[in-house]
Amino acid sequence: MKSPVYYLPFNWQYTNVIDQVRRLLKVAGAEKAIESGDLVAIKVHMGERGNFRHPRPQIVRAVVDFVRELGGKPFVTDTTTLYSGYRRDAVEYLETAMMNGFSPATVNAPIVIADGLKGHDYRVVKTGGELSEVEVASAIAEADAMIVVSHVKFHISFGFGGALKNLAMGCVARKAKFKMHAVTKPTVIPEKCTGCGFCTKHCPYGAISVVNGKARIDYNLCKGCGDCMAHCRFNAITITWDRTERILRLAAEAAYAVMKTFRKGKVFFINLVMEVTRFCDCGTLLETQIVPDLGILASFDPVAIDKASIDLINSVPGLRYENGTFVPIEPGIDKIRIFWERNWWVLLEEAEKWGLGRREYELIRI
Repeated sequence: MKSPVYYLPFNWQYTNVIDQVRRLLKVAGAEKAIESGDLVAIKVHMGERGNFRHPRPQIVRAVVDFVRELGGKPFVTDTTTLYSGYRRDAVEYLETAMMNGFSPATVNAPIVIADGLKGHDYRVVKTGGELSEVEVASAIAEADAMIVVSHVKFHISFGFGGALKNLAMGCVARKAKFKMHAVTKPTVIPEKCTGCGFCTKHCPYGAISVVNGKARIDYNLCKGCGDCMAHCRFNAITITWDRTERILRLAAEAAYAVMKTFRKGKVFFINLVMEVTRFCDCGTLLETQIVPDLGILASFDPVAIDKASIDLINSVPGLRYENGTFVPIEPGIDKIRIFWERNWWVLLEEAEKWGLGRREYELIRI
């Protein structure tokens, strides 16, 4: 049986993206996920400070208003990050969100950082897989329903980012992010370390001390949780990031853990196949997009919607900027592999094994 994926293609016949998003939600049956009184998480990446490819607040507002009409209580949400940007704590993220156009006034809903002030507010979900357990951000784990709004783009670690990555990385706390990303335990960069001792206060295993004015990690005690890196204010602690298939397998397990916190049919997905770029919304590069804006997809199946998004991207001509000029990319070519040598399909395969959805889909144009 194929999973239905509804497709709103961009063309000159349609006007007003807000009206069209609401029409897409109705046709796709999104109202089935929302009951009156539900606390509904509208999961969205609000962009790094200086990024301009993130989902538009107008689109998020359309989703919020749709939920309100059904009697739901929506809140817009995302989680803090591991990397050194302007989203490492809730205060910086909320300031960044406002700079990017996200505020209660523009989206008509409260904005909640789902994993708390410093990324340590979570609910542990047992999985039985390699991770064993996943730290799902509290505001998401405690919501009654969720609509996941994802900007589809390529990604340095995953190959691509869509609904599944938004679940796996965007809905979990820092500890879970670290477990998926890291292939080594943290290391101290001596020239950056000031010896402030802040990391020693936040290491839950007492594995860090300050010796001769520099942080020192005792690897006999270190468990590789990454809290020291998350708390370091000088970017003096680093790890080696995973670029192998392992991160994709673990991401599928994490996505399963997030979905496990909801009743069946209470999570709905929207993929924005527009402004598709080589890097994700955590970046701030002034890069050109790879393919034309194609449209918006909607489905209850995160595997199917991601597969349909990639198929659409690969079905059209593209452009690659190289050595100061644009080089055409023919239709039918796997564009992700041109930019990143990643076996991106592993995430879809693993997610299907975890029962999150099907790669077989029926594309329904509206």
